[in-house]
Amino acid sequence: MLKEVYNFLKKPVYTKDENTNITYRFSVFIKLLFWGLVFGIGIVMFNTLWEATGILANNEHALSKALKDMGLPMLVFLVVVVAPIFEELLFRGSLVLFKESKFFNIAFYVSIILFGLIHITNFEITATVLVLTPFLVAPQLILGVFTGFIRVKFGLGWSILLHASHNLILFIPLLIANLLDIPLE
Repeated sequence: MLKEVYNFLKKPVYTKDENTNITYRFSVFIKLLFWGLVFGIGIVMFNTLWEATGILANNEHALSKALKDMGLPMLVFLVVVVAPIFEELLFRGSLVLFKESKFFNIAFYVSIILFGLIHITNFEITATVLVLTPFLVAPQLILGVFTGFIRVKFGLGWSILLHASHNLILFIPLLIANLLDIPLE
């Protein structure tokens, strides 16, 4: 699966996957979800080095603040339902406008980069955050590649589902901690 995504990423072309078998499509979906989580979590773990070394100090992530301000149920709804729909419509939905264009590959790459960059707003913007931006938004860049790939191959609904599933799985530890009254700080 990773080789297929890598080959697609080298030269993106808007070509739908002709195999409409639902078992096949869910198999691809699960593989993309798995690899997106593996890479994303791995990068986040690497990024903790910036805090551990003091390079990135006292920079509260926007999700921590949102959790305090709006509570877990609303935050889960926004992150698992609203954000995937809105962001996929904005960043991957527009790819259809370029499907017959020789500039599709550029549009594809731009959609990934803009999707990643919009997530830098999850951090308080400082000079250090700006320098570390490629590292801090790398998980979103990876997700952008996988959601872009599945959007082109299977359609926009699949990219929304992949994005929502990804966010939900990342929220499960937070949900469990909340249910068990485990303090997060």
